Amino acid sequence: MSSDSAAPEAASPLAYMRRKMNQADAMFRRDRPVAGSRADLLLLARRILSLCDEVADALPHLSPVVPLACGKGCDTCCHSLVQVNPLFAALAVHEARQTFSPERLHILQERLTSPPSACPFLFDGSCSIYAARPMVCRGYYSLNLDLCRQGEFCEKSLGYQGEHAHAHHQFMIFLFALEKRLEAIEAELGIPGEPVFLNMAARALMDEPAP
Repeated sequence: MSSDSAAPEAASPLAYMRRKMNQADAMFRRDRPVAGSRADLLLLARRILSLCDEVADALPHLSPVVPLACGKGCDTCCHSLVQVNPLFAALAVHEARQTFSPERLHILQERLTSPPSACPFLFDGSCSIYAARPMVCRGYYSLNLDLCRQGEFCEKSLGYQGEHAHAHHQFMIFLFALEKRLEAIEAELGIPGEPVFLNMAARALMDEPAP
């Protein structure tokens, strides 16, 4: 990743996010059309998610923020059906194939053939592909565990959860805008990239032979 990863102390959150958005844009335009193999696409997905991690780390230094209540066992957001760019669905399945035991892979395959009640990658109250989780999953946040357990996570009535949650809310907006930017570039380049439901895409990918 470039040396531009650190956020200058004097930078505004908006200016910083615009800079990182342009960085992701350039990366995607450069690497996506010429990616000739599944390995190339997975590497691109990891690079984009690494850039998102940089933004998540930098924004709390630029905006008011209080600690998240999110943790193992608080899995309200994992019971939502999420749509993702196909790039990140492929990475999620690849991560499972690389890290799951045969027993866990079997459970995953069984889940994918049943009506979804939660994200198929949720095990023991935790995301089993956390480092490779899609962008949309990274945007969920809650500052109150009790409310989260009642189902009142960030997309419900709490909104952005107050003036001390700016960085968390800004990051959620950054991820949404970046996903839309990637979709627009794919459409511009004539590349199929419409959002897919993660569970449905994972089922189709698991039916394919491992690369």
